[in-house]
Amino acid sequence: MISLRELTKSGLTTEQRSRAINALKFVVKWPYRAFRRAGIERRLPALPNDRSWRSAIPLSLHVSFYRGIVEYQYRGIAMQKHPVEIALYLQLLWELKPRTIIEIGSFAGGSAAWLADTLNSYGIDGRVVSIDVDPPSPPYLPDSVKFLRGDANDLVSTLTADLLATLPRPWLIIEDASHQYAATLAVLHFFNPLLQSGEYIVVEDANVSEMGIDARLHGGPARAVAEFLRDRENDYEIDVHYCDHYGRNVTGNPNGYLRKK
Repeated sequence: MISLRELTKSGLTTEQRSRAINALKFVVKWPYRAFRRAGIERRLPALPNDRSWRSAIPLSLHVSFYRGIVEYQYRGIAMQKHPVEIALYLQLLWELKPRTIIEIGSFAGGSAAWLADTLNSYGIDGRVVSIDVDPPSPPYLPDSVKFLRGDANDLVSTLTADLLATLPRPWLIIEDASHQYAATLAVLHFFNPLLQSGEYIVVEDANVSEMGIDARLHGGPARAVAEFLRDRENDYEIDVHYCDHYGRNVTGNPNGYLRKK
């Protein structure tokens, strides 16, 4: 995403500009919400294997990372990826070698373009299907990327059975939509019966809870993950190989790398 003063000349749609401004407002409000960080474990259901939501990243560094994320671009397109996630995705893509990446939440399209280019650089014959309520038209777009209009709360209308049957395995699902609790949980429920053993669904930005800005998101991604796993501990595992690669939950997606058993 780009800086606030550049939004008026960015070429973003009205929907994308609104989301960018809301993200920047989060940065301003963080110092006043820091006290909520200490209560994160009390706000959320318990995780399997006594996993914690707390991260080894100090709050000040979370804020510093986020300010950088707001400005980061790929090939001149807003990308909105945490620097640690870029490294972790590079490893996950190489190890999983997904033939299909389904991204929920496109924003300006930078992430989809980067994912497709990375697959290509690894020699993986894969594709990226990116879904958004307001699909972008970025100036650079690999042939293997397809943007679809859709809502995280109603994916069945976009990802029909006929379409899904054409998507080669293995799959990697990336949930990066509105970060609202209900939307994230809806995505998890939609893909739960569709994923096969060894495939991943990555839930992004659960760190909003540790930063104390999850109230307006009704608990956000962290609450959705915790509730989803509460009844599915035997079906999924939190892959600590990624979540804790650089230290305990040193990621923008704490406890968000979920592997189907």
